[in-house]
Amino acid sequence: MPTIMLKNVTMRFPAIAEAQSMGEGEPAFGGKFPIDPKSPLAKQIEDALLEAATGKWEKDGKAVMEMLIEDKKVCFEKKPYKSKKTGEVYNGFEGMWTLGARTSTAKPRPNAFDKHGELLGEPSPEELSPSNKAKITQVFYDGCKVNAKVEIWAQDNKYGRRLNCSLLGVMFAGDGENFSGGAAPASADDFADMAQPVEAEDVL
Repeated sequence: MPTIMLKNVTMRFPAIAEAQSMGEGEPAFGGKFPIDPKSPLAKQIEDALLEAATGKWEKDGKAVMEMLIEDKKVCFEKKPYKSKKTGEVYNGFEGMWTLGARTSTAKPRPNAFDKHGELLGEPSPEELSPSNKAKITQVFYDGCKVNAKVEIWAQDNKYGRRLNCSLLGVMFAGDGENFSGGAAPASADDFADMAQPVEAEDVL
């Protein structure tokens, strides 16, 4: 099963510390990634889909993949991600294609790393402590930049055929636009004109 390293991409709707439901599906780890259709990464993902399909269905792989694309049963869609309620394109997906990564709770959760490559929290599949869950959720906010390792794989079981993408691990790569709606923490500059001078009696 082919794996791909997504480098310095925006991550939307991250579910890393805890599994979350996306639509009507069961809770899972993962997220959504806007992919530039003109980028080498888009071609790399397309090649991985074909590799996974031919690995599963051999000479019929390409035909099955094309059928699954028509039936919208692939993890990579050549269109922006839209709200099913309003039909509007989500922020960050304008002019982009969409890669959806989803890791079942039956599998080990993706490990999370800070920008220095240090593991955040307990190693998978150990249970994360509440404090580490909160820390990971704070680091990987909706809209941050990440490096992510994903696996493309073909499904053919009682639930049907699909071409899926699992999130194996994610590393914080930098700040991006925060789409979660929360304001940035206050800085010292915000209170600069309200600060009082230090008096002698305040110094120990």
